[in-house]
Formats: sequence, C-alpha cells, structure tokens
Amino acid sequence: MTIADNDAVVEIEAIAKTGLLEGLDAGNRAERAELIAWLLEHGFSVEEIRRESAPTLLPARRALGDDGSYVSAREMSETHGLDVELLQRIERALGLSRVDDPDSAVQLRADAEAAARQQQLVEIGLDADRVVLMVRRLAEGLSRAVPAMRYAMMSAVLRPGITELQVATTYEAVARRVAPLLGPLVSDIMFVHLRRAVEGEQLNASERASGTALPGARQLTVAFADMVGFTRLGEAVPPEDLVRLVERLADLAREIVEPPVRLVKTIGDAVMLVCPDPAKLIGAMLALAVAAERDESLPQLRIGIASGWAVSRARDWFGSPVNVASRITEVASPGAVLVAGSARDEVSDAHGFVWSFAESRQLKGVAGQTKLFRVHRLAEDGSES
Repeated sequence: MTIADNDAVVEIEAIAKTGLLEGLDAGNRAERAELIAWLLEHGFSVEEIRRESAPTLLPARRALGDDGSYVSAREMSETHGLDVELLQRIERALGLSRVDDPDSAVQLRADAEAAARQQQLVEIGLDADRVVLMVRRLAEGLSRAVPAMRYAMMSAVLRPGITELQVATTYEAVARRVAPLLGPLVSDIMFVHLRRAVEGEQLNASERASGTALPGARQLTVAFADMVGFTRLGEAVPPEDLVRLVERLADLAREIVEPPVRLVKTIGDAVMLVCPDPAKLIGAMLALAVAAERDESLPQLRIGIASGWAVSRARDWFGSPVNVASRITEVASPGAVLVAGSARDEVSDAHGFVWSFAESRQLKGVAGQTKLFRVHRLAEDGSES
C-alpha cells in the first residue's frame, strides 16, 4: 500500500466518523468520501452536506443563489419595508412552502429576497391582488420550463463512468455559465408575449366609461382541438412518446396562429385557442386540422368552436364559449371542425368557408339545444378542402 493509499484510507475513516458514509458499500464509500472532502474544502459544512439528499448538486445550487442561509418573513418585511401578509402571499404564489409564523426562519434567503422584490410592482401602482396573481401565473409557467432546463443542463454533464465529484464540479461550471443568461432569456420571452398580447388587445366601451379594467370581459370565440384516440394510445406507448405528441400539437398550433388568434394553453391532449374575430379563428383551426392530417406523427384531431361572452384571468379564459367549445369537441367526429351556431352566425359567407348543418344537440352542462355546423374551406378551384 502506497502513502497515497494510506492517506486515502485515513481520509475515508475521518469522513466516516461524521456519519455521512452510512449505508454505502466500499466502492461507493470511496467515491462519496472524495466528493465530501472536496465539498468541505470549498466551504460546505457537514450539516449542509447531511441535509442534502443529493450532495453532488450542492455546488450548482450555490451557483444559483443558495447560500445556505434562511430568513423569516418578518426579517424580510422589515428589511424591504413590505407588509408581512403581502410578502407571505407572494411567497405562496411563488410556490414556496406555507409558513404561518412570520418569525420562523425557514425560507431560503435567495427565495425570500425574490419574493420581496415583487413589491416594486405594487410601488409603481399595480394592485396588490393583481401582482400576486401575476406572480402565481409566472411561477406556474416557469415551473413547467424548469424540468426541460434541468434536463438540458444535466445532459451536458453526464457521460458514462463519471464520478460524483466530476458531476459536482462539471454541473457547477455549467450552472455558473447558464445563470447570467437566465434573466435576459426570461425577459426576452416575456416581452415577446407581452407584445403579442398588446397587439390583439382592445378596451371595450364599458372599460373606457368606468375607467376600470375588466380583464377580458368581452365577446370572444374559443376553440379546442384534441387528439382522437389519445386515451387508448396511452395504454400502448411509453409516457415519453405521449409527451412528445402533446408538444408536437402545441408546436404545430404555434406555427399556424397569428394575432389576433392566440394559443392559450395545452390541457392534457388538447390545445385551447381564442380570438375576438371568429372568422380568423375558424380559418386557423381549419389550417391546424389540415397540418395535423399531414403530420404522420399525430393522430387525427377533432375541433370544436363557439362564441360568447368570456372573462380573462391571467391569460386564461372563463365563460360560456369555453364550456360550449369544449363540449362540442367531445362530440365532433375525427377530422371534423364543428362550429356552434353562436360562432356561425357571426361569420359571413364571404370568408371562403363552406357550411353544412350537422345537428341540434343537447350538450352536457349546456342549457337547451346547441345548433352545430360543419365547416370546410373553399379551395381555389371551387371544391371543398
């Protein structure tokens, strides 16, 4: 046994006394000991390492702002001059754990600082309730992007036979290079969507008269498109393939829509789109149906469209046309674009559509009979397409 081997044994034995190697076999003990020795050299305490279920990620967490210190809501409130109750609401909107005791120091300092900075939106005159809602929706959206970002970063790190210490140091290096890019990345994406939102925005007469913003209380046409046989498909293919199908449908919708048509969200195997102009939405949905037919990776779509008064809350929509369009989609035939009478009545025959009456039907959760129409686009040669 060499001197270096003796030193390694001594180091492993010293680290073993901390209890950080319990439950590991000999090979894993040596690799974990190498990692722990490096972490201790770089300022991490035994307790920090003990608390972390994946100590290889500690350096990357530090690069992303985790300094291991925790603060209370009251401390943040006094530091930033922010109402404690509002701060706690913002923390919950960010997805942080609920803490009823404002004096309990349980929030990571970096997370609490991020929550406290949202007060700037209130200071410039935005309503506090709207700020909380805005933060919640931003957090929900970004939380969906984080797994994809994590996967991309980890894919850049992992390779066959990599040790725990190599994972820790490489992942930290990647995180330090990525971290400065995240702020501009999110900001750029936000401004893209804000510009698109403003492009299709209108203040209605009652909003101008009252001087009060009614977030989306207006006449709107709503469409849903879902994939035929998706539930049965879920029993036959891996979950990863299902996710790719949903993402492909959403990507296809984004490629086709142009303002004022807007993709609102994906819901399971469906996409929801809205537009104040029914003709433009119908045209977009016909184009989406054709594109899906040509895409060999996607099942057929069935599409339902309805118009009516709807209310917007943080980029989502609520009201009769949302419910009716969803119910129409459930009864539409594969490949069909089925339109409620409420939307058909608003579209003239000059838009190049071909209409045929399908049926009057009692839809689940919808009062009375709903007139349903099939729609096709008139091709240049005069035939239906």
